[in-house]
Amino acid sequence: MDAWVSIPFVMILLLAGLQAMPKQVQEAARVDGATPWQSFWKITFPLMLPVSVTAIILRIIFKLKLADIVINVTSGGPGGATTTVSSFIYREYRDRSNVGYGTMLAMIYLVIIIIFITLLLNLVSKRMQRIT
Repeated sequence: MDAWVSIPFVMILLLAGLQAMPKQVQEAARVDGATPWQSFWKITFPLMLPVSVTAIILRIIFKLKLADIVINVTSGGPGGATTTVSSFIYREYRDRSNVGYGTMLAMIYLVIIIIFITLLLNLVSKRMQRIT
């Protein structure tokens, strides 16, 4: 069900990035004799990297907040088979009325997400600086 919700959004982001790419760059590569494979790896891929990173980060955020679908569709599934971190925090906070523990878990989860996204952005930033 999550695929039906978020994959079309990511595809629209990538399509918008492809449509915003300048056509003159592709034409110049063709005139210079670049093969389609070289044109993709040397021109299209580096130009699409910022849009792709944005789509990947949004997809990661969508996956990390997956509590709403899990709670509404399966309620954690048989024996907790589909429980996610977000749904566990939600159930701990709301269903078990353990407000302090649930808030602490949410804050730790937020810090972990911020660290992970920051590391990912630093890695991509270094990669983009190497390309240019």
